[in-house]
Amino acid sequence: MIKVIVVEDDRIIRRGICQAIPWEDHGFVVAGEAGDGEVALDLIEKEKPQVVISDINMPFMSGLEMAKKIRERSLDTRIIFLTGYEDFKYAQEAVKVKAFDYLLKPVDAEDLLKKVKEAAADWEGEAAKEKKITESLPLLQWNFFQRLIKEGEQRVDVEKELFELGVELEGPSYAAILVKMSSELLEEGNKIMSKMTNITTSVFQEIDSIVMNVAHDEFAILLSMEQEEDERKRRLARALFKQLSEQVDHQVTMTFGRTYANLFEVGHSFLEARLAMDMRHIMGTGKLFSLDDTMSNEETEKKPLHDLVTKLETQIKSGLPEKANETLGQLSAAIVERKSVPLADLKVMALKFSTMLFSEIEKWIKEETNDFNASEVYKEIMELHTLTEMAEILQQLIEQWSTAMYKRREKNYFSHVDQAITYMKENFHESSLTLQRVAEVIHVSTPYLSNLFKLEKGFNFGDFLLELRMKRAMEILSSEDIKTSEVCEKVGYSNPQYFGICFKKYTGHTPAEYKKKFR
Repeated sequence: MIKVIVVEDDRIIRRGICQAIPWEDHGFVVAGEAGDGEVALDLIEKEKPQVVISDINMPFMSGLEMAKKIRERSLDTRIIFLTGYEDFKYAQEAVKVKAFDYLLKPVDAEDLLKKVKEAAADWEGEAAKEKKITESLPLLQWNFFQRLIKEGEQRVDVEKELFELGVELEGPSYAAILVKMSSELLEEGNKIMSKMTNITTSVFQEIDSIVMNVAHDEFAILLSMEQEEDERKRRLARALFKQLSEQVDHQVTMTFGRTYANLFEVGHSFLEARLAMDMRHIMGTGKLFSLDDTMSNEETEKKPLHDLVTKLETQIKSGLPEKANETLGQLSAAIVERKSVPLADLKVMALKFSTMLFSEIEKWIKEETNDFNASEVYKEIMELHTLTEMAEILQQLIEQWSTAMYKRREKNYFSHVDQAITYMKENFHESSLTLQRVAEVIHVSTPYLSNLFKLEKGFNFGDFLLELRMKRAMEILSSEDIKTSEVCEKVGYSNPQYFGICFKKYTGHTPAEYKKKFR
């Protein structure tokens, strides 16, 4: 039944409302009554009624004050105010506290019952809508991650889609953890999700985190972190893995990606965790590891093999394709000489170096000439059977890297940032302006442009775009008498709520507060 609470300081009127209407015949139950708002608040907290009938003007705590407290506590109770003619001036205040409606005293029983039915129907409609959204959220999250896995993060506007999924992470750095259970959870999914969220919140504490659905048996944990926290991330991941292994009745395998400086790059971190997870049949299940951990202990302990692996890593990171190709040949020869490197280790090695090489290629190659397919290469690696096949795959990637690098070095590639800034200043008012769009306009890859911003200018693309939009918004609010929603559109935001959040973070004031203070 729908719960109703009656709040009225006049005992006779209060008892009349409770007893004169056959509430139960109409699907209602009077869950309690109170003589003032202060007493009623405790009752409302306890019973969580769908409808509250309250006098608007009472001693100790008025109905209006009570309603404000109810809204502060985020209760979705529908409030119907009763007011005398002389107190009708309070009706406008009732609107401000989001009262469902108000009726003039003396109240007709039929009119009150009709209004309560309307309030109950409104509550049920909203509850059904919220339930539908809640039930569909896992599917929306699954769709997001499946597209990320299938298409690559350059084709998904990660930041925008996360906001639409209700995910807000402040940064300044971001990373992803992937958790896989031993079997599909199906009916247990919501229960496991709730338990994982509680455990994650407990372990990570001051680090902002959110647990999301990837599949029936997989969950992603997105992290908002401070700079240079990789060791802390690893330590907390170990603590989380331990807690989950002890408290969840399924075998847990956990992987994590690297840390990145932009929210849209959390997609990179997730894909790295995904790639590591795909190697669990090589690394073993019921473990915690990352892509960087996938080299076997036996291999890293042996020389000269370990020295050559380290040397190749350094040369790739240093941008030396010729040296890298030479070292790859030496590494292949060393593996042949040793004769005891397992095929599984060769696959792990190939996956690690191919990931590094893809990253280097993307720094130099134009998107329209990008003819390599990471998914296909990874598939080839998982299916390779010989050292020769591994070497050929890596040599091809090194050749692509070398060719792309020297083609682009013939041009003044650092000028791309200035081109991007000019375009942004001319188009920041468009809500469709993204890093990917700017990169397409000036004919470079998205990660390449992102890196150039940090390298050449010392700030991120997102920070610069935010500054452009916020400064213009501040100018408009301090000089023009227009609505906040109009300001929002003028500076490139399609969602007023998101604009308000960004503006408050940037200035310390809401748009309304800023307008009042500085105009």
